[in-house]
Amino acid sequence: MLDIHSTFNNSMKLKRKESPVVGDVGDLLLDMFDGAAGEAFQRAAATFCSRQQIALESLRERRRKDSRLNAFLTEAELNPLCRRLQLKDIIPTGMLRLTKYPLLFANLAKYTVDNENELTKVKRALDRSKEILNYVNQAVKEAEDQHRLAEIQKRLDRTPFEKVDNPLVNEYRNLDLTRHKLIYEGNLQLRIATTRQKLIELYVLLLEDIIVLLQKQDDSKYVLKFYNMNSTTGERAPSLSPIIKLSHGIVRSNAVDRSALYLVNTSQHSAQIYDLVASSASERKT
Repeated sequence: MLDIHSTFNNSMKLKRKESPVVGDVGDLLLDMFDGAAGEAFQRAAATFCSRQQIALESLRERRRKDSRLNAFLTEAELNPLCRRLQLKDIIPTGMLRLTKYPLLFANLAKYTVDNENELTKVKRALDRSKEILNYVNQAVKEAEDQHRLAEIQKRLDRTPFEKVDNPLVNEYRNLDLTRHKLIYEGNLQLRIATTRQKLIELYVLLLEDIIVLLQKQDDSKYVLKFYNMNSTTGERAPSLSPIIKLSHGIVRSNAVDRSALYLVNTSQHSAQIYDLVASSASERKT
């Protein structure tokens, strides 16, 4: 990122030397944002920014625990080159710059009205700046999602799951969440129709190929387990699996409860229906 922006800065300085009043800048912008150079900039920006928030959280924790590191950084931050900014404020400047490029180029395009060729180039730079920003935002989301899965994996207790005699246990005995892609996570309740209605708090992970139903325990563990279902007649019903393959899952609305939905597991091992309740109707739609 430093090399790319240094080159861009030098190009602007050379342009300024050619004439005190700078006219066309379209070619200069395209040299950085379009073509092979633009692709290289996009990759560099994604690499630089993707784990930034994770790093900032780690830095804050390290400074809190390590007094020597904190003292060293505090002294370094007094350097005039830091412009009275702390390291936590300096690190995000690269991402902040990416968000400002589209605004800058949009204003350039607004005032480039007499030169059609130049306007075309500026608009192309504007489009590319938006594409690069979107690409980086997606890279940030994916990195943070993977970090989140890694955190859950560290605290995952599979013991109750592995004790059950079920074909699914053999398939997912060594479940590694970090090998999956997180689509959505959130809280739901599993409603069990016993003689006295029972609600089980769940923490649900929607991954690219499976749904995982976990239970939080003491805010320190995520427990993977089967959920026992007893019918209203007192008969023993098959346990609900905590893992549902998306290829076997069908979602149906609940006509009686707008904040609830039915998840039908059509697995050949045992067809099952999950009565899931969200905190609100809008949350259910999400």
